[in-house]
Amino acid sequence: MIEDNVYVLGVDGGGSLTRCVVADLSGRLLARGIAGPSNPMTGGVEASVEAIIKAVEAAASRCGVRRFGAACLGVAGVERPYGRDAIRRGFAARGLSERLLVVSDAAAALAGATGGEVGVVVVAGTGSIAYGVNAEGETARAGGWGWMVGDEGSGYDIGRRAMAAALRAYDGRGEPTMLAEKVKGALNLGDFRELVDRLYVTGMKGNEIASLAPTVAEAAERGDDVAAHILRGAGVELGRAAVAVIRRLRLRGRFTVAQTGGVFQLGGPIRAAFEETVRRAARECIIAPSRFEPAVGAALLALRELGVETDEPLLRRVEVSVHNAER
Repeated sequence: MIEDNVYVLGVDGGGSLTRCVVADLSGRLLARGIAGPSNPMTGGVEASVEAIIKAVEAAASRCGVRRFGAACLGVAGVERPYGRDAIRRGFAARGLSERLLVVSDAAAALAGATGGEVGVVVVAGTGSIAYGVNAEGETARAGGWGWMVGDEGSGYDIGRRAMAAALRAYDGRGEPTMLAEKVKGALNLGDFRELVDRLYVTGMKGNEIASLAPTVAEAAERGDDVAAHILRGAGVELGRAAVAVIRRLRLRGRFTVAQTGGVFQLGGPIRAAFEETVRRAARECIIAPSRFEPAVGAALLALRELGVETDEPLLRRVEVSVHNAER
């Protein structure tokens, strides 16, 4: 590596995984890294910073870049000033970057989703949130309130509803569903009574509960009505979050409503219910997958921090390098 060159770091830190990308000033991606969860609200600031560092080290081992002109950390749970400042201090102490920007994971996701254009992104992974920006630069969010009082439509929410449906079926209080056996098998339960200890004594983490979401998709694909109902409900909730942001930002006409996160990969019922809900409020909007992943969005924000114009030619170079990295 030529030491005089300048590179940027983009980080997407969530409740299940931390992903990062290293790029040069032309927008060419050099390497990716991955590590465990880095939401400081659930794992603490120290664990969050350590996960970010591990992801960066994984990327550095591939490209040799260990010093950055600018870094953007898009991390879940940093909306409150304490969380943002604590992450900033923890990462800055490592001396890896001359400039440091700490934003929410939703802000990084939006930058990646639209390439910096007006629009809305709905992030649905372990947690869920909708975030958008209008032509005046105003931003708005909906959801993202955490597992205790929100995150509707998230992987956690789907997993929680799957467990509840399984227990109702087990008791005879609810409709029969193959989720009973699927949940039991996924959690390696000898008996459903063991679930009480797992939930309330040892404690199941949010990402563990979210890991049940694919079993719901599997059951729905095999014709299970209860599972399909859970997925449709998730799509409706995610659509409602998008609509709330659209209305607060007064978005009209053609703009992008982007989807990102593993929940949108769980099957047609979620995407169909999401689109139906959104189009009731914004018939002309363009509903599409995100143009870039959130970690790339964070890298774009880092480039802007250095004064680099993230215009269409640069975005096309990013697309080519992403495509080549995935081959």
